[in-house]
Amino acid sequence: MKKLFALADRYLQESDWKTMAMLKFCLLGLGIAVGAMVPSKYKKTAVAVGLPLFFVTYLPLMAKLIHLAAEQKAEDLEEDYV
Repeated sequence: MKKLFALADRYLQESDWKTMAMLKFCLLGLGIAVGAMVPSKYKKTAVAVGLPLFFVTYLPLMAKLIHLAAEQKAEDLEEDYV
């Protein structure tokens, strides 16, 4: 398992934003395909599991993005005054 995580870390370090966007769209497509195959009697359960999972993963990602954007803005402001 450690080797798998090390490989994932290396993959992320060598990726740019375009690669990450493609990965996210790939996962979105997979989620849509799986969601379309869920029988109608289980759709509410799938949504009840999927939405919390989305928010639990999305919110930390956006928090990190906002934090990085704020740091970049602070660095840009410091450069303007130097």
